[in-house]
Amino acid sequence: MWITDLDTPALIIRKDLFEENLTRMRDLALAHGKQLRPHAKTHKCPAIAKMQLATGNCVGVCAAKLSEAAGLADAGIEDILITSPIAASAKRAPLARLNAQISGLATVLDSAESAMLAENAAVESGRKLRVLVDIDPEMGRTGVAFTEATGFADYVASFRHLELIGVQCYAGHLQHLGDAQERYRKSRRLMTAGAAAFREIRSRHPSCAIFTGTGTGTSAGDLEVPELTDLQVGSYCLMDAEYLAAFGGVTPFKPALRILSSVVSANHPGMATIDAGTKTIYVTPNAPPLCIDELELLTDCHYDWSFGDEHGRLTFPPGKRRLLPGDRVELVVSHCDPTINLFDNMYLVYNKQVIEKLDISARGCAR
Repeated sequence: MWITDLDTPALIIRKDLFEENLTRMRDLALAHGKQLRPHAKTHKCPAIAKMQLATGNCVGVCAAKLSEAAGLADAGIEDILITSPIAASAKRAPLARLNAQISGLATVLDSAESAMLAENAAVESGRKLRVLVDIDPEMGRTGVAFTEATGFADYVASFRHLELIGVQCYAGHLQHLGDAQERYRKSRRLMTAGAAAFREIRSRHPSCAIFTGTGTGTSAGDLEVPELTDLQVGSYCLMDAEYLAAFGGVTPFKPALRILSSVVSANHPGMATIDAGTKTIYVTPNAPPLCIDELELLTDCHYDWSFGDEHGRLTFPPGKRRLLPGDRVELVVSHCDPTINLFDNMYLVYNKQVIEKLDISARGCAR
């Protein structure tokens, strides 16, 4: 099958760039004595998670939600960290089933309620549940304060069926800061505070051996934190326009993920209508999709969502570029995670050949 045989709009992954991204992040972590725990919320695809694990230097994968983790487990992946606290009572039974199903499940806790639910799920599953203390990196989303982490760890350790194995500190709000030095400086300050809490907790609870966190945007700076054991990087393997903007277009990771789209109308000078609108590409106003030719970003061609759900608009200087109905274009997506969530599958492509169809089996797993 050839790329010209694909109906559009379609999600494609440029295989050579994807594999280069995997290798580059693996080697970067290895050079600093760290391991990877790639975040599957980016791609929601068990096949990609297995490729990441096969590349090496991975201690497992991450999932954002319980249902996401269950999809990865059903595909045969054993070592999964759920990075969001679980507190709703309806999730106790599914958590218990998942803990009974795989031996490498872990989840984070940040409240008495989440700890009690985890304890009850562990009892129901018939085995201990591995847990981490989630620390709030001054973001306010989830986690306990730095000053409360040790006391909360003591509380978690008092449960008979919970095994305290680590600490999580993930500064999601810093990943896309445009100034790289500011991004690294702010993240290192927070991760250093997290490391201090980790050292204190580990001195009291030797089973606490994991200090996990960071993301694609802050990874290069966070690698300098000695206590950090593994990186929860996600977008590095595929990349998107939002990250390229944050990196100022200069990044060690290449835009492997693309939307393949077709021109449906081109009756006006300097403009073409394509079949990829808001139903196809997640709207990120500060980082619209980028038109691309192989690796070259087409700076004179611009996408916007003004044509609605079904269509996107491309504009370019009249007379400089001519697109005709039926022509194909490739776009670097605005934000990879929610854009992927709009599709059932994506295609691994090398040159002009389709290598493999990949099912996005964890799409829509919001619970």
